[in-house]
Amino acid sequence: MKKLNTLLFLLIFSQYVSGQEFSFQMYFEDAIGNKDTLTIGFDINGTDTIDTEFGEVNIISIPLDTSLDVRISNEWHNRLYQNIPGTFHTKKQITEKKDCGIWYSLNSIDIFTNNWPVHVHWDSTLFSDTCLNGSLFTSVMPGGWWDTGGFREVLIGSNSFSFEPNYPYYDNYYGYINDNNDTIDVFWQTFGDSTLITTAIKEIKDNEKIKVFPNPTSRRITIENASKTLRIENIRIVDINTKEQLISGTDKNIDLSGLPTGVYFIQLKMSNGQTVIRKIIKK
Repeated sequence: MKKLNTLLFLLIFSQYVSGQEFSFQMYFEDAIGNKDTLTIGFDINGTDTIDTEFGEVNIISIPLDTSLDVRISNEWHNRLYQNIPGTFHTKKQITEKKDCGIWYSLNSIDIFTNNWPVHVHWDSTLFSDTCLNGSLFTSVMPGGWWDTGGFREVLIGSNSFSFEPNYPYYDNYYGYINDNNDTIDVFWQTFGDSTLITTAIKEIKDNEKIKVFPNPTSRRITIENASKTLRIENIRIVDINTKEQLISGTDKNIDLSGLPTGVYFIQLKMSNGQTVIRKIIKK
């Protein structure tokens, strides 16, 4: 009976560990055949750190594989915005699930290899749900990307992609040098519905109609809308992860003096239901 109880406990525990609501695999291969894999997903109990209940393991102390190493970490964010090293590396990341229509947490994907380009593939059929059909793999951080270059690969649109390094050829912001002087290129994956794409199209069309200035700013910003047909109904300012709402309202003149130095995103809800996004820098 004791052995049976133990077996039942292990079975229930294993189901709990692997029981995240949604996950998928990204399979990476460099130009000479070295391979690595990430598991990414979301669950109502997920976080953007290490969740052992989902089988996540912090491998930050394990040296990089010198052939090809792909990890999810908080190195890029910590080094760029806090000037400190990261606190976790993992091959599996289950982030927090949010309501459909709201972006899920971002996953920073660190890639180390000397053999570019890198090819990645995944199961695109997993993203047919309307709450997932805007999910992306991208070379620029989601949230304010659409006025920049780089690639944005919709995960339902194809099932594979080949790409070149980000750092320093595209932008020094999209990579870092680690403590061992290795160059790490950073890419991003995010879950979302099709509004991630339609928002981008809307922002491009309204690029000359909605202005935010001065940018960068040390204190105040002004939002100017030159559109004759669209009104700004709500203004939200969120942090670098588009996760924490910091300011909300309708005032077109906003005092940012209470916010720390860093990068933020303004989300403008328009009268036609679309959202326009602007990136601002607080000095």
